[in-house]
Amino acid sequence: MSDMFSSEVELGKFFGRADLIPNAYEAISKTTATHELHESPSGIQILVFECPAEKTKGLFEGKFDLVSSEAYQDVSFISPEVNRQFCINKAAVEWFENLPNDIKELEKKLINNPLVVTGRGLGGYHAILFALWLHHSVDVQESNDSKKPIRRPICITFGSPLIGDKALQNAISERPQWESCFFNVVAKKDPVACFFSSNGLYKPFGTFVFCTQSGGHTAFEEHESILAVLDAMALSRDENMEIHDIYGDIFRSIRRKALYRGVSADSGEYNSNLLNAGIRFQLKEVGVLEDISNDRIIEKMEDKQKRMIRRKRNIYEPTKKLNDMKICMTYLEWYMKNTRSQGGYYDSFKNAKSREEIISKQEILRQQRILNQYWKWFVKETEKKPQTEDAKMRTRWLLNGHNYRRMFEPLDIADFYQKGNRNYMENRSDHYSKIEKLSIENGKEKTPSDGTKKAASLTKDSCFWAHVEEALINLRELKEGGSSNVIYIEKLKTFDVYMLNAIKDFSVSPDIFLNGSSLMAWWREYKTYEGSAYVSTFAEYMNNGTYLEYK
Repeated sequence: MSDMFSSEVELGKFFGRADLIPNAYEAISKTTATHELHESPSGIQILVFECPAEKTKGLFEGKFDLVSSEAYQDVSFISPEVNRQFCINKAAVEWFENLPNDIKELEKKLINNPLVVTGRGLGGYHAILFALWLHHSVDVQESNDSKKPIRRPICITFGSPLIGDKALQNAISERPQWESCFFNVVAKKDPVACFFSSNGLYKPFGTFVFCTQSGGHTAFEEHESILAVLDAMALSRDENMEIHDIYGDIFRSIRRKALYRGVSADSGEYNSNLLNAGIRFQLKEVGVLEDISNDRIIEKMEDKQKRMIRRKRNIYEPTKKLNDMKICMTYLEWYMKNTRSQGGYYDSFKNAKSREEIISKQEILRQQRILNQYWKWFVKETEKKPQTEDAKMRTRWLLNGHNYRRMFEPLDIADFYQKGNRNYMENRSDHYSKIEKLSIENGKEKTPSDGTKKAASLTKDSCFWAHVEEALINLRELKEGGSSNVIYIEKLKTFDVYMLNAIKDFSVSPDIFLNGSSLMAWWREYKTYEGSAYVSTFAEYMNNGTYLEYK
């Protein structure tokens, strides 16, 4: 990891050059109402939320404590699927509960255009909640396959660093598309920022841009590093600090300040570790390096940033992971093609006996283990988030999960019955059921009404072979006789109807009729048992050899 470097150094420099932050603050300075819509010189809409300084001062007096989200239904959209409860700033959530109608009506107008939502002090809290609500609205529209252009809003706050607890932090961090759009600008002498510390319940999310009156500035994304800087800033807290306009002067100083490329010259002693050097440079840039002189604290920040870098690589390289899974699936596609002469891949896998067959089976099992692990992870991640989250990405993933389930679940069924078990449906892996449920909810499962007139290349019901195996077991139980014959007869009639419907719907693959398949083995036994007296539409279909034309 010695080759890692802090991209936050360059990120801070980028924000120093960008016009968006000064433009947002200029819009705040022009605002005279509780909320106003402005336009930046480049044509971007800026929605400002403003609060009187007296209300923000209430933070220092402990008036605005954290409260449980359970008492406020209007913020339930933030909750993840697991650990739904979180705590949030009381004043902010009470304002959101009574959101004026004219602001609510802005949502439909603003969601389709580039937008910055901003505010300072308590007004920044309002901006954060409103921006979160807009992100949720974007997710809903994307999940409905909206054809309109949808833009995610950017939220920029000033002196409004922390709004909720660890559970809220987790809920936002689980949504990288949300978190990447939140920027908190914090001046070293901002009295609100100095109010918070790592010992409190409040926790950060988003990117933090720290700055000083002299024009020093840097950015942090890693949560623990943000808290460490806030701790250092709290050491310089002045009990008599007044809330006033300090950011305008800071932005002018940033413009004048010469920006260096890379790490400053006097940090050369740390060049052996670029990440460590970058962190020290960042802390020095905003005047808190001497306050965090403990090497162990900096080492801890370094370790946390390494973890963040790894995590971001995992988050932002999902396409590569999916492509790797597609490669795993090609092994089974090859196996399916090469086992058609042996009754199909289901029976070849179940009845592998020769050395060559066993070697092929072991390779397929290896690929299946990789795929199972990946899709179980996918289901777990999906459950953490509302189903509208990351809708576009989910559509691509579900199509592949849909194919994975249809191709690989039959292998689990083959293994299950090869071991002499029965009642697979009662022992089915939970992740298959959940992928199937998600596919149905997202319209990936076609219905008979779709008018399909061509046989499925993959059998739609991934549990098809479990129904065949149960039919074989029921037939053999019926042959042996006993007091429960009527039950077995009814179960076999149900299977007969199931098969006929599947054929009518073209929802089964022609490979189920291959000579040597378990289905054909069942049919031969069933036909022999029932004799010529047995009459059903499915029996007529099979006796006439019509199945040979199914394709």
